Amino acid sequence: MKENNNRWPIIDITRGFAVFLMIIFHFSYDLKLFGHVNIDFQNDLEWWVFPRIIVFLFLFAMGLSLPITSDRANFKNAFLKRLAKLIILALIISISTYLMFPKRWIYFGTLHCIAVCSILALPFIKRPAISLALSIIILFPVFVFNFTYPWFSMSHHSMDYIPAIPWVAVVLLGIFSYHRNFHRIISVKSNFLTNGLQFLGKPSLKIYLIHQPILFSLVYLFTYFLKQSS
Repeated sequence: MKENNNRWPIIDITRGFAVFLMIIFHFSYDLKLFGHVNIDFQNDLEWWVFPRIIVFLFLFAMGLSLPITSDRANFKNAFLKRLAKLIILALIISISTYLMFPKRWIYFGTLHCIAVCSILALPFIKRPAISLALSIIILFPVFVFNFTYPWFSMSHHSMDYIPAIPWVAVVLLGIFSYHRNFHRIISVKSNFLTNGLQFLGKPSLKIYLIHQPILFSLVYLFTYFLKQSS
């Protein structure tokens, strides 16, 4: 099923599921930040895997959508406009987190990664075989030998750190999947769940930007009133 506005539901559903998981994760993170729950995000396996699933879904969806947008007449201008928006928003996140959390500020997080991966994946949009081969080559040493690729890093522990390598491999996998008609093969039935995920997936960037300030404020107010009543 394809929508009239040239959107494939499975792509928005994938993004929407990532957004749903992201809200749960960040709400849990904020609860931990204010001392309401005891979660070890670095050492508890399920919480270590959780954000990586979210990033995988976002990047895979991006890999699926890049070849679709590349067929449009205004692709170059649209791509550059989107890239500029991502870079500006990534800088805003870095600056704002530095001002709020100077010891844990985000210098290369999800938006930084998406911006760089967009550029890195550009030459492979119409090369599915090469995309798959590169994806396997990049990921093989990570999974088999637990290899860590060198990437830009700083001495402090960032609240969000997503290096473009190896994560660009997920975008390449999405490109390959598009050329194998993944977005056509997966049948989507319209129901409450799929419609809800599409609703979250379409404005995923906007939700990404506003959800954490809202969640943080809500947990802060809850903590404040809890202390006042005790």
